[in-house]
Amino acid sequence: MADTEFLTGAAETVKRWAAKLWTEMPREIYFGKFMKENDSNAIIEVKRDLDGTTGDQLTFTLLRKLTGGGVTGDDVLEGQEEQMNHFSDTVTLDQVRNAVRLKGRLSERRTAFDQRMSAKNVLKTWLAEYIDDDCFTQFTTGTAASRIVYGGDAVSTATIDSGDTLTTGKIESIVAKAQKADPKIWPVRVDEGDYYVMVLHTDVAYDLRQSTNWIDHSQEAGPRDYGKNNLFTGRLGIIGGTVLHAHEKVPVATTWGAAADQSGATNMFLGRQAGLFAWGKRPEWWEKEFDYGARQGFAIGAIYDMTKAVFDGVDHAVIEARTYRTSN
Repeated sequence: MADTEFLTGAAETVKRWAAKLWTEMPREIYFGKFMKENDSNAIIEVKRDLDGTTGDQLTFTLLRKLTGGGVTGDDVLEGQEEQMNHFSDTVTLDQVRNAVRLKGRLSERRTAFDQRMSAKNVLKTWLAEYIDDDCFTQFTTGTAASRIVYGGDAVSTATIDSGDTLTTGKIESIVAKAQKADPKIWPVRVDEGDYYVMVLHTDVAYDLRQSTNWIDHSQEAGPRDYGKNNLFTGRLGIIGGTVLHAHEKVPVATTWGAAADQSGATNMFLGRQAGLFAWGKRPEWWEKEFDYGARQGFAIGAIYDMTKAVFDGVDHAVIEARTYRTSN
């Protein structure tokens, strides 16, 4: 029986691996659990309108709710119509790529299939982390002062001290702030319930779990089938209708406080359409041979953009919570 040879760069092989990559990528991206395609009822709304077409910009539209009182009884409606108010935000696509080149047949001493698998895994992880880093940066950059809160009694990063940790009460006060904001920060509807999301630094999550009332406040019931909704995957708990998550890449600081010696973190409270994400070209896979077939190279790339939603100059659905963190 002849051995099966996996030829680097074979068209059908590349196509098959590219399709597999596209299927696996959403699970690799941390923020993927908060994304929904063509659905504004999501923390991050995703569009693929430009996938496979020309153009490098895509516009997202937000309709503001109507504020008029309408008419009653037999009052004439014609001429009393209310104008729809809407705002738009634009994402501008860019390309990102990376590649690995193997040393050669003698030094690698692996089959082509093993090489391809190893390359796919490291490149897939790289792209997912690149997109996640982009999301963290976007959500915590250029936030308006009116959408920033501080732990404890602090009023700025310069006044933060070890007593200004995140508490269950602070989370509930942020929920109240979101509901009273203009425009209101809307939660995501899941079944019959409404939920916000808050992503904490892992140190902040540790501090929160040490509070005496953590158990009492973190066990709110979610929807009956919450296990089927990615919004709840990996959650720490639910407080005030806010699904808590933790990640080590939430931005941190070590120079807060009056003496610039306090550790802190910029935690993210997110509502519906907090982020806008567009694929211009979904993740692609390339393979190439060098040196007369003695060396192989593998590459990954995508065209996309991610931005924090800002409508009419206002952060649409993001509140930053800057708190002290115990550096573990």
